Amino acid sequence: MARSIFGELQQTFRTLLASRPGSGAAVETLTEQAFNLFEANIGVQSADLPVLACDKGCPSCCALRVTATAPEIFLLARYIRQIDQRAPSTALGLLSRRVQLANRTTRGLDEVERMKLREPCPFVVRGACIIHPARPLACRGHASFDRRACNQAMAGRDVDVPVSAPHIALRGLIQDALRSALAEAGLAADLYELNQGLALALDDPARERAWRDGKDSLAPARIEQPPAGQANAMLWSRAADGGAPAGDES
Repeated sequence: MARSIFGELQQTFRTLLASRPGSGAAVETLTEQAFNLFEANIGVQSADLPVLACDKGCPSCCALRVTATAPEIFLLARYIRQIDQRAPSTALGLLSRRVQLANRTTRGLDEVERMKLREPCPFVVRGACIIHPARPLACRGHASFDRRACNQAMAGRDVDVPVSAPHIALRGLIQDALRSALAEAGLAADLYELNQGLALALDDPARERAWRDGKDSLAPARIEQPPAGQANAMLWSRAADGGAPAGDES
């Protein structure tokens, strides 16, 4: 069943790519579809689970390393530029500047090193995510049942954080289907560390055009991952059977 769902999702993204090859609108179309697929299905998939502890004002997991696809990064880069243009003189300073500063601190760190550092996400302001509508699949798919355990984990304590298996699995399945369709279309389909990927995209807007032309313009931020469609299909099967895979990075 998981393979069948993966195939359907993959075909959805193939169709979108075929209708907008090389178009700047492809970034918005692909990410909107990915986010809509997640939001439209996660409620049903997690209906029998306990109430999540995640809510506005809880940035406990926002110091984790986040990975994202190129379309997600380029969409968020556009979003950040719009915020900077509208409110360049706010108390926050330029949002793009906050990203660059965060990248200087976190660049090159692996998942464990990032957790130990506990560097806050540049988008968390007064406990709230200011880019919430454009947040990547990784952030949408990381959900906990125990806020106290999250706080303890981020404080450096060795605790098991109970996370939602359907959130992780659905996130991964959609992300893998998107990556697979991108690869078939001759586009860079890797996952990238969010801070560094955004720093690259914000520093040089031409990187988006280069990516649409088939170049891996975010290569310095690339994170090694298994081929799309393998591990996450297995996660989906376990989640559908009520299993709970261990917590992973965002």
